[in-house]
Amino acid sequence: MNYRIANVLIFLVIFISVSLLSFRSDYLFNSDHGFHLSYFIQPIISMNEGYRLLVDQPSQYGFMNILIPYLIDFNGPINSFHIFQGLLNIFAITIVVILSIFILKIKQFNFFIFLFSIILLLSSTDLYGPQVYPSTGVVRFFPVYLVILAQCYIRNINSSFLCEVLCLSLCVFISLLWGAEALFYTLFSIAFYYLQDLLFNPSWEKFKEKLYKGFIILGLSISCTFIILKIYQYGFEIESLNIGLHFSYLISYSYGFGMTLGAMIPNIFTPILIITIPLLITLIINKNNSKNYQTIACYGSIIIAVLSYSFMRSIANNVNNLWPILFLCFAVMYFEIKKRNLDEDVYSLKILLLPCLIISSLCMGNILINYNTIPKILKSNKIIIDNNNFKREFVLEEKDIKIQKAIEEIDWKVSSLSIMTWSGKTGNGLNLEIIPFLPGPAVSLTYHDDAYIMNILVNSKNFSSREGFLLHDKYWDTYKKLTNIVLKMKDCKLLIFSNRYDFYQCYSVIKRIDE
Repeated sequence: MNYRIANVLIFLVIFISVSLLSFRSDYLFNSDHGFHLSYFIQPIISMNEGYRLLVDQPSQYGFMNILIPYLIDFNGPINSFHIFQGLLNIFAITIVVILSIFILKIKQFNFFIFLFSIILLLSSTDLYGPQVYPSTGVVRFFPVYLVILAQCYIRNINSSFLCEVLCLSLCVFISLLWGAEALFYTLFSIAFYYLQDLLFNPSWEKFKEKLYKGFIILGLSISCTFIILKIYQYGFEIESLNIGLHFSYLISYSYGFGMTLGAMIPNIFTPILIITIPLLITLIINKNNSKNYQTIACYGSIIIAVLSYSFMRSIANNVNNLWPILFLCFAVMYFEIKKRNLDEDVYSLKILLLPCLIISSLCMGNILINYNTIPKILKSNKIIIDNNNFKREFVLEEKDIKIQKAIEEIDWKVSSLSIMTWSGKTGNGLNLEIIPFLPGPAVSLTYHDDAYIMNILVNSKNFSSREGFLLHDKYWDTYKKLTNIVLKMKDCKLLIFSNRYDFYQCYSVIKRIDE
């Protein structure tokens, strides 16, 4: 009894601590000045100004992970996203709690939960964790955690046909709405696992069964997605949706193996080997053990799916961003097989623990090296952010007094401004006082070809009637294309010209495209 009470108390301490850590606010003031956060917060700001997702507001990282914080609408976009991100971290940790205590019934569940939480929240070199880089954290990969939970529940608690179909349909449905990339991870992992199951024990009956399940899963998830999108369309009074915007970035990054968007040539000699080699070895060792093989194939398919994130940008850091998912998948493999073979010494279990050991060791080593920053982190737990902290003057990388004065004189009640520069260099990424002229962040538009960008803006009633200012930082060639498109579409006047900057005033009259 005393042991159980102690376990419960330790669990409460861990859960409360990591929950508070999930809402730390110091990441908002790091040296990047909101550049990485801008890909999520600026679309919310643009939606507040009339632009709409799946209409005229591009979103590189998804639909629901932008719409939900927009709907939260708690003390401004920064707070809304801050709360949303913190809640998702807690949801991910809760999933691990459910897996370890209620499904796999791990005896050392407190240690396991603690270790995963540390890897999730403190794995980066600077100990900021995923919050400062939402594109590397739960905000991006949340559906993957749901797939892990669903598969584990199906395999260990309820393996009925109905349960499997409903659980996986829910995962695909959420992935569909979350983002195109999340959808790829989910569908690939399910399809790959079904294929492995067929290859292990091929039969016509099993093939028909898998095909039937697949059709039901897709049918249910697509139907539910259609209903939600219709509700969204009706609620925001949208005439028609541009579903292509939901998949445009996945297509853009996939084109030419993503080489047009700063990807790096795939290199197998990366930390990927630390993950794939143990996975392949355990599959080979267990090729005659159907249950163990299927377990490894199930969670291994999830590992292979998410490793595509690193494959197109083959750098060690992108593998590090996947540490929580990789650690969880290998750990679930280990405990699921161990649970089934309590009386046997399964050699492959030791191999499965190797990636877990490496990941946790690297993470804990990093914490020990940078321990002096931990007190600062622990003091910064704030659920609500004071917006006054972000009321700052517009900053240019290269000072220009004329432009500075012109921006200060803008009447934000009737006008707006888009800044065509890297926000990480200027410190303007989270400046809420600047009302966007273009859907933001503007850099998201530059990833597409001219015709695609023009089509988005032409069909935007918000842009057509909007007047405002355009600041083009000519140091960055990235924005030259977008600036030219706006000048072609709008009646704009060049107010200030310098070697570094062009400052335009654009009026609420859209030109004929064929002019």
